[in-house]
Amino acid sequence: MGDLLAQLVPEILGLAVTPAAIVACLLLLGSHRPYRNVAVFGGTVMVVYAVLGAVVLSLGRTAGTQETADPGTVRGWIGLVVGVLFLAVGVLALVRARAAPPGPPSGAEPEVPGWARRLAQPTTRVLVVSAVVLALVNPNVAIFLSGLGMVLTADVTVAEQAAGVLVLVVASVLDYVIPTAFYAATGLPGRRRLTVMRFWLVHHDRAIGAAVLLVFGALFTVRGLVQVLG
Repeated sequence: MGDLLAQLVPEILGLAVTPAAIVACLLLLGSHRPYRNVAVFGGTVMVVYAVLGAVVLSLGRTAGTQETADPGTVRGWIGLVVGVLFLAVGVLALVRARAAPPGPPSGAEPEVPGWARRLAQPTTRVLVVSAVVLALVNPNVAIFLSGLGMVLTADVTVAEQAAGVLVLVVASVLDYVIPTAFYAATGLPGRRRLTVMRFWLVHHDRAIGAAVLLVFGALFTVRGLVQVLG
């Protein structure tokens, strides 16, 4: 199990560093019922990934993934595909970020995307729908599936595979747990710092997203190549 967790470190880090999810959490923490809203939103994300993980794990066990191919080769190709995809999307995002018009003057609040504005004072329906969309339409899906591929091809018991999936699911909501814990523990000064962080993340969202994609794209590509060629 320890070896599996070590192999999942890149996926865990990738799932825990999602700029869009962090911005969503910070917006919800500024709403009228912050803890309730974050709990509904993050809980929905967790359910989505838990269901996805259970389905993939069940299908993988049924198909006998461990017996049909060399596990190292399978893991390598999964990581390589994810890495190349991230690099391509990251380069495109970087080009778009450089071509974007200049942002607002220093000190002014940047324009918040439409999906984010709806989280300022959301209804339960908006929270659930937005969480499902964000969970499925972002790079975390590819990272999560890469992690599931690592779990399915690992030489461990079914219980250890289930534990690996659980670790990935928990990692997918760290973007909500950590800012909320900081918000609860630090009082007004900490909450002001979170507001400043939210403005900065929104202002630099394209550049940050591109950087995250490129870093993890390079990491997954190198790891995939080592596993495929080694």
